[in-house]
Amino acid sequence: MECHWEIYKRFGILHRDISTNNILLTGSGSRIKGMLIDFDHAFCESDKNSVRRFKRTGTLPFMSVNNLESKIKMHTVLDNWESLLYILCWLGTYG
Repeated sequence: MECHWEIYKRFGILHRDISTNNILLTGSGSRIKGMLIDFDHAFCESDKNSVRRFKRTGTLPFMSVNNLESKIKMHTVLDNWESLLYILCWLGTYG
């Protein structure tokens, strides 16, 4: 979650496809770090020349309610946070 927030805060990048397949865990012992990968669907809010896409993106079990309900709503940082919450629930249930 910290990684996602730093990428958004520093560079204005929305990942738009946060899922268990796009998080790598590294480390040893009690020191484990996560790495967010696969920025194929990412959008840079700070780039004034980039065109905002309104199509649905994401991995179905981890998509936000906002994304599931409408194709025309813009993806926001809150949608990414909601995806992260679903990942925590998924990992707590399925490991």
